[in-house]
Formats: sequence, C-alpha cells, structure tokens
Amino acid sequence: MPRRRELKGITINFAKLLSGRNNDYLGYWAVGQLSLLAQRNSVESINLDLLTLSNSLGSPQTLEMFQQMKAELNRLLEAQKIPCVWVKSVTVEFSFNQEYQEKYHYWRSALGKHYLVAVEIETDLGYINKALEGGNVNPHDPSKEHRSNRLLTSHSKGLKTVG
Repeated sequence: MPRRRELKGITINFAKLLSGRNNDYLGYWAVGQLSLLAQRNSVESINLDLLTLSNSLGSPQTLEMFQQMKAELNRLLEAQKIPCVWVKSVTVEFSFNQEYQEKYHYWRSALGKHYLVAVEIETDLGYINKALEGGNVNPHDPSKEHRSNRLLTSHSKGLKTVG
C-alpha cells in the first residue's frame, strides 16, 4: 500500500536523477544544455513547474526536455504506485554560478562552475518534500562533448501522468 511519506524518497531520487550525468537530452547532458540556456539569457537560475511545463524563461525550445523530465517523475511515481492526485505541485530550480559547497561541488574550477538542482514536491495535504543536489557544469558545447549512444526511450507509455 503506497504512503505519502514515500514522496520524500521520490523527491530525493528525482533530484539525483536530474543532476546525474545520465540525464540526457538529445544525447547530451541536460544540465549543460540548461547552463548554456541560462548563460544566453543572462540569468542565474531556471525555474520549472513540471505539472504545467512552464518555466521562468518562457522558452518553448525546452518543452520537449521538460516533458522528458516529467515522464521520468511519472515513472518514479508509478513504480511506487503513488496516485497522481496525491501530487499537488512539482517545482524544479536549476541554479548556476553557485557558491562552493563541499557536499555538492568539486574544488577544481577546471571542472566547471557550481550548480544546484532544488526539487520540491507538494502533496495534496500540503506537505512539502524538498531535495537538493549539485555539482559542476560547463555550458553545453558539442565540439568538446561526446554524444551519448544510449537509445532514447519513452517511459511514458501506459503510465498515469501527473497534472
């Protein structure tokens, strides 16, 4: 029987997934692509509402990337059999050029600038689960990166969707 408290673990796992190197979009690391987008728009952070797929930049180019993130969240919820009506809101904030924090960042600047990913999932009862992950990132540059050979698969087939 699923319980709302399992959303805390899902929040932590989702933050780790979004921050991880396996978070690819079109074969390249999604965080690097978001870092480049933030740099081009002269902003320090990108806020995202996963239920409405709206973002602080109002950028339609990122819609497919955010749909992929939402599909991964739906996969995590389905795995724990969490009803989508238990999720009131899901917000994600990618913050770039952050202050060094030993828990999240490497000390060598050659590895890129510091970033953080903050995830908040609010339940239908008003409880807010929060998770924070981070690392180092350089803005996306295809001339310096290797494209992933992983097959792009859709986990969203047959899943209940949040929102």
